Amino acid sequence: MDRLVLWDIDRTLVAVGIGREIYTAAFTAATGRPLEVLPDFGGRLDRDLVQETLTVHGVPVTEQRLATFFGAMVSGYHRRAAEVRRRGRALAGAREALGALAAVAGVVQTVVTGNIRPVAVAKLTAFELHEPIDFEVGGYGCQDRVRATLVRRAYQQAQDKYGRRVATERVVVVGDTPYDIAAARAVGVRSIGVATGSASAAALTAAGADLVLADLAKTAALLEFVL
Repeated sequence: MDRLVLWDIDRTLVAVGIGREIYTAAFTAATGRPLEVLPDFGGRLDRDLVQETLTVHGVPVTEQRLATFFGAMVSGYHRRAAEVRRRGRALAGAREALGALAAVAGVVQTVVTGNIRPVAVAKLTAFELHEPIDFEVGGYGCQDRVRATLVRRAYQQAQDKYGRRVATERVVVVGDTPYDIAAARAVGVRSIGVATGSASAAALTAAGADLVLADLAKTAALLEFVL
C-alpha cells in the first residue's frame, strides 16, 4: 500500500432507495413503538442517528438497545436484499472508478461510512461493488459519533494491516457531503467532493474539498487526482 482511498457509500457510490423504510422498521423492532420523527440522515453516523432518534422518542439509550436496533437494521437489509437491488442503483461512474483504482498497484480502497459494517457490506454487495473494498480496515458508524474519528481510525488500521506508513497527501476521502470534507480536513488528508447527494458543488467547494466532481463518471479526473 502506498495510497489509500476512503469511500463514503450512500449517495457517493450507491442510492439504496429503501433505507428509511428499513430504519423505521428497525426502530419498531428495537422499541415496540412506531417511529414518529425521522432524523436528518445526510452525512451522519448510525450511532449518532440512533441515539438521537431514541432520545427524541423518550426511549432510554443503552448499549443493549443500540445493539438491538443495529441488529434489526442488518436483518432488514439481508431480508430485503432483492428489493434493494430492484429499487436502488449504483451511481454513475461508481463501478468504473472502483475498478480503475483497483487496477493500480499499491492503491488500497476502503470505506468511511455512517453505516455499521454489515450494512455497508450489504449495500455494496447488492450492486456488486464490494470486491475492490477492504472492509477490514474501514471506519463505521457504530464506532463513534464523529466522522473524523472514523477517518483517523481507518487510516491507522490500514497502515497497521499493510505494514506501511502512508503520507497524508496520499490519502483521499471521497464523499458527497460537507461532513466528509470536514472529516478529511480535520485529519489532514485530501478530499474529493461528489455532487451526487444533497450538497451542491458550490457547497462542497465552500467546505474545502480539494476536488469537486459532478459525479464519478469523470474517472480520469478522479484517477489523476488520487495518483
